[in-house]
Amino acid sequence: MKFRFYILLFSVIIFILTTVGLAFLYYETLVLPFWFIFAYIIAWVLVFAFAVDFLVGDGKLSGKKFLLLTFSVMIISTTVTHSAWTIVTPKWSFSVTTDKSTYELGENVQITVTLKNLGFIDQSFTSAVDVPFVVSVQQMDDIIPIWYSPYNRNPTEFTVPPHQSLERIFTWNQTNTNIHFPEREIEPGTYIIVAFTPKVEEGWITITSQRLFTAYTTINITST
Repeated sequence: MKFRFYILLFSVIIFILTTVGLAFLYYETLVLPFWFIFAYIIAWVLVFAFAVDFLVGDGKLSGKKFLLLTFSVMIISTTVTHSAWTIVTPKWSFSVTTDKSTYELGENVQITVTLKNLGFIDQSFTSAVDVPFVVSVQQMDDIIPIWYSPYNRNPTEFTVPPHQSLERIFTWNQTNTNIHFPEREIEPGTYIIVAFTPKVEEGWITITSQRLFTAYTTINITST
């Protein structure tokens, strides 16, 4: 009876150690202190020392059976861990499109931003502002945006069900709303439309410095 209990205990410990190792070293889902790697190695040594005394000693379990048991548990643990990681890991598709590729000067530009949850469960994210997406427009070869979609600095969480999309539609009426450069005029040319979700960070930062999602497209504006 004790022998079976020791086998079960050994299997459980190997399962846990394998899972923790994968989560820390491969999937990088665990953030642990630097000394963890040393404690982890020592744990493996102690487990195998335990196995030699209580499982392999006195011919209770042959070397081949012991190795088969160990590797079987490790394979099961790897399979379960990978399956769980696949299910819970967020998988997103983020895009920005316009209703046309070319517009006349002064014509409204309709911008559609879409975030799709490609995963198997509900996934949530937190935007640094009160809307899930922010859109900016800037002229090609110019780093200064001339227009931003409205937003307020208020961290807000949004949830998207599996295989569902979160969509927002914006309209740019080809006006310059940059208060720092009010003299700029909308001229014919190529414009870059950038959609992004600002990331929540500690401390004060500009709204564009850290992003959870980002995508862009280009349009042409003609004079006729």
